[in-house]
Amino acid sequence: STETVEGVIGHAACFNADLHAGQITGGFLSFLGPRFLTRLYRRVVQSQESFLLVAEEHGTTVGFIAGTADVKRLYRSFLWHDGVGAGIDAGDRLVRRWREAIETLRHGAGQQVETGRGVELLAIAVDPAVRGRGVGEQLVAGFLEQVDYLGGECAYVVVAAENERAIRLYRRAGFHATSAVEIHTGVASLVMQWDRPGTT
Repeated sequence: STETVEGVIGHAACFNADLHAGQITGGFLSFLGPRFLTRLYRRVVQSQESFLLVAEEHGTTVGFIAGTADVKRLYRSFLWHDGVGAGIDAGDRLVRRWREAIETLRHGAGQQVETGRGVELLAIAVDPAVRGRGVGEQLVAGFLEQVDYLGGECAYVVVAAENERAIRLYRRAGFHATSAVEIHTGVASLVMQWDRPGTT
């Protein structure tokens, strides 16, 4: 039923929001809080061009990865359907860091000087209790399988330049750094690109 589907979507979005807020602590979106993130991940799940995959161990969700084939459309849909409620949820935190909000929207609109090609890997987080068990590698592999399912030939991720753990994870999966960017002023990031073997 519709209620059941909505319940599953809500549970997944809430869990992923908590995991995101707890593990991606330096990000602007984490600063906006779990309620804001719950709305965002609910929109990801409901958007045809976007997807969210979870990793489970013994019936417990231990990680997630999210991606989209159309960042601009996802952000536009989020603003249209969830903008007012998300703004209320974020409260004065959004006001205090309004510049970063604008910078995030500019990235979503493709207004960055440098960006990647193909499906964007939006976020990945793994429960610390299962780190070292290959969960991150499985999630990235699942992400690339989804890229293939969508008919994509390439994908990219924007990762903090100081996040060596994530950079190593992406490199093992076949991503390579193509450019340095500042999505948020003063915060160095790398664009890492993945291309299907034989397409470049």
